Amino acid sequence: MPLLFGAASWLVAPKAHAWGDEGHRVVGELAYRWLSPRARARVNETLTEAGYQSLAEAATWPDTYARRHPEYDAMKPFHYVNVQPTAAHYDRDRDCPNGCVVTALAQFVSLLGESSPSLSERRRCIYWVAHFMGDIHQPLHIAHPDGKGGIATLLWFFDAKDKRNAHWIWDNGLIERRPPPSPEVKDRVASDQPAYRALADELAVEMTPARLRAFQYTTAPEAIADEGLNMARRSAYLKSTDHVDDAYEEAHWPLVKQQLQKAGARLAAVLERALGAPE
Repeated sequence: MPLLFGAASWLVAPKAHAWGDEGHRVVGELAYRWLSPRARARVNETLTEAGYQSLAEAATWPDTYARRHPEYDAMKPFHYVNVQPTAAHYDRDRDCPNGCVVTALAQFVSLLGESSPSLSERRRCIYWVAHFMGDIHQPLHIAHPDGKGGIATLLWFFDAKDKRNAHWIWDNGLIERRPPPSPEVKDRVASDQPAYRALADELAVEMTPARLRAFQYTTAPEAIADEGLNMARRSAYLKSTDHVDDAYEEAHWPLVKQQLQKAGARLAAVLERALGAPE
């Protein structure tokens, strides 16, 4: 993988999306809740740019800020990987010879853990790690038979007047349409707050310490890519003849929630290792 740094080390930004801004905010919000006080304090002292002072908003920076500036286009290929849809596993030589989300996430995590990055370098690392951790948990950022993450596959989405692409459905559609939480969970979710926080509340309430530890058992990008490949094949290889309706939502919404929970849990784990230990 080519180095992402150098004289123009921070001139990188994607035009690919995963989960949409709401999904990325949920991942950042969940991760922040699961950090230790020391790691939270270091996140707070690092995220000082206007508009991106919370981990939830920091996770959107590559899409809401960087992608709007052409000088950042160099990172466009690093938001996804196109694994062969029939492959058993992700293979770096075959699927990622010039870099992809798997190698980019690993490199930014490594840089974040270095002993003496400047404040601005640490801030940018947090932006990219938070965002890429969300990207890699969206299964269509790993594989789809159309070779474009489902963007080239148009199908009906509920009663929309026009067809939507499969990638958008997993990025945005299912989250925007999400069903209400169960009565037991709803009673524990505050209603007078932004939608992403309400969803984060719902997902946090459903987590147990044991489940959090299980999700954090691995944070290796290669292993996460294999998980995403298996989920994409099982649940997200939508075809142009499919119709995403109530039955699909009922069957697959739990998987969307699980991927958001995993992304939040694993983001918390890598930030804790990098920022939670005493200086």
